[in-house]
Amino acid sequence: GEDWDRLKRELRKLRNRETHKIAVFYVAEGQEDKHSILTNTGGSQAYEDFVAGLGWEVNLTNHCGFMGGLQKNKSTGLTTPYFATSTVEVIFHVSTRMPSDTDDSLTKKLRHLGNDEVHIVWSEHTRDYRRGIIPTEFGDVLIVIYPMKNHMFSIQIMKKPEVPFFGPLFDGAIVNGKVLPIMVRATAINASRALKSLIPLYQNFYEERARYLQTIVQHHLEPTTFEDFAAQVFSPAPYHHLPSDADH
Repeated sequence: GEDWDRLKRELRKLRNRETHKIAVFYVAEGQEDKHSILTNTGGSQAYEDFVAGLGWEVNLTNHCGFMGGLQKNKSTGLTTPYFATSTVEVIFHVSTRMPSDTDDSLTKKLRHLGNDEVHIVWSEHTRDYRRGIIPTEFGDVLIVIYPMKNHMFSIQIMKKPEVPFFGPLFDGAIVNGKVLPIMVRATAINASRALKSLIPLYQNFYEERARYLQTIVQHHLEPTTFEDFAAQVFSPAPYHHLPSDADH
């Protein structure tokens, strides 16, 4: 009845995949301050190719999957890369796709990006990226990409000491441009998982669903004997409908 419909609705609201939101920044040559980095509206061709390879481009106005806090009203951009499998959803907060033409949009943009725990930084500056240029609430893991010659890229990984090991990329890795988006995405997802493992009492989506299903079962449990249960399964009609000897 109505009770059962409500339970099903609640179950549908629960996450059925693990979700990750990851920030992406572009640093052009010579850029040292957060304002110039945050107001970039695009990057080099190599950067744009990399971003395109992180997932598929979704239109935020009608995207039905995980939004990661992005808005459908175009205030946080029109499109963004999104990646999903049967068990994972990842949305990328790409700095160059989010509006920054007003102080308000810049503040909103920094809030979104600053709240992400994993930051991918594409840096074309001649000097190494300094942690802390973008003030963040979290930013516990930074994956910095430096373009080299011959379509090769150097990777720098900065993480807090308490964050467990994750891969496949490691600090100092050199990666071919063809596999760069896939490798960086896999590393960012694993970094996000490593960070979640530090949260006390953190529950994976399947644990959450299992707990809810268990609650439904407990709530609708009816005491019965095995004999009665078997009788109902094999002969579900009420007993008074069964033909008696008197009917013959």
